[in-house]
Amino acid sequence: MAVDFRSLGKFEQGALIAGALAIILSFFEDYVTVDAGTVSVGTNAWDSYATLGVLLLIVATVIVAIKAFSADSLPDGVPWGLAAFATAALGTLLIILRAFTYDDAGGVVDVGPGWSGWLLFLAGIALSAFTFLSYRDSGEKMPDFNKKNTPPAA
Repeated sequence: MAVDFRSLGKFEQGALIAGALAIILSFFEDYVTVDAGTVSVGTNAWDSYATLGVLLLIVATVIVAIKAFSADSLPDGVPWGLAAFATAALGTLLIILRAFTYDDAGGVVDVGPGWSGWLLFLAGIALSAFTFLSYRDSGEKMPDFNKKNTPPAA
């Protein structure tokens, strides 16, 4: 059954737009810039453990898309909204941490996030916020990890 994008909730729309924007921004070569005086180079977000962060953002976006457009194909009993939020938040955290942990060669070069890095941070934070709001709005329950597996009394 086809679903129109405008018929989705505002949180799902926001999450899908933020996720698509994050994926696009991950390919720009100004995620982290290295300035060595006369030479300035940059790298995209597909580097080191930021790659895992970008992949987690993609997974979160895919979960939101499947949940929005084909929810009946997902298994029941799994809090998919919570899964989308957790993957988006962890992916965003990894992307931010990697941008600020580049080696600056002992202070010889200036290393830091470039324009696409800052925008990627914002897109990841927006994706995390929209997936959290979507999860909260959906009425899904947190899994009960403290449930005791005691057999019923006879």
